[in-house]
Amino acid sequence: MPPRNEALPTVMRRLAAGKMLMEGASVSDVAAQLHISENTVRKYRALMNEGGLESLRQMSVGGRSSVLDEAAMEWIAAALRGPASIHGFPSDAWTSNRLRELIRSRFGVSYSRVYTWQIATNLGLGHRLTKSRK
Repeated sequence: MPPRNEALPTVMRRLAAGKMLMEGASVSDVAAQLHISENTVRKYRALMNEGGLESLRQMSVGGRSSVLDEAAMEWIAAALRGPASIHGFPSDAWTSNRLRELIRSRFGVSYSRVYTWQIATNLGLGHRLTKSRK
């Protein structure tokens, strides 16, 4: 049975990056296809040079468990699939700060911008967040 973390989208993406690198894909191609930074891909490549794909599998995902339950995560995912304007924002674009505001108003929980991005990424929807901080 695989470890619990292996089913997380961030871990699956990390392993996909490792496999792509093993197959000869360039750092920039891996980064573009998986929506991760080139620096992250370089980090993965360095780890793989030391311990192969297993070294990526063993990486910690860090942090404690979210206080949001599965139903809350499903609600957040559904919100991210639609436009932000439905939730009272002035445009359709999602940002980490907008998602933070929505989570805070809906669930009464405050998260950092980075952890909010992590929630979206774990839901497989990190690509829905723009780079803007507004």
